[in-house]
Amino acid sequence: MPGWIRHLWYPALVVLVVWSWVWLDAAMGWRGLRLRWLGGLLLVAGGALAAWCSWLLVREGRGTPHPFAAKTKRLVTSGPYAVVRNPMMYAVGSILAGLALWRGSVGLWLCLAAFVVYIRWFVRFYEERDMARRFGDEYLEYCRRVPRWWPRRRRHQGTTANPFPRVKSSA
Repeated sequence: MPGWIRHLWYPALVVLVVWSWVWLDAAMGWRGLRLRWLGGLLLVAGGALAAWCSWLLVREGRGTPHPFAAKTKRLVTSGPYAVVRNPMMYAVGSILAGLALWRGSVGLWLCLAAFVVYIRWFVRFYEERDMARRFGDEYLEYCRRVPRWWPRRRRHQGTTANPFPRVKSSA
């Protein structure tokens, strides 16, 4: 498969899927809540987070955000990746919610729900296994330190509390 096709098929598929949900709105005559100002805010925030994550994956990871082609060569653990292991999913979710509000699209809310179901499966059964295979113990330690989806409350400096409740403290 030519390199350009290998890099473009997944983003093209994402665009096709998103626009098929928009088409479903028109076909079904659905009208949803339309809040352009909030939709625009979510689009900008999601786009900014996606750009930041992509920049880190290229600069520090020496790869791309594409999950199947040009994977990172180094594990990225800084920026938003220090807070949760999957910040790009927040970016995509914000973009989908922003588009749904901007357009008043019921179909895009359904698309967001389908994305959440898909991404929970994809991350657990493909991405995490692939990362563990590629990065080994470094990735496993990262998983112990950083939550998959929901940020942990930060502890105050100087606390002796164990940040990993399931791991026995040596102190």
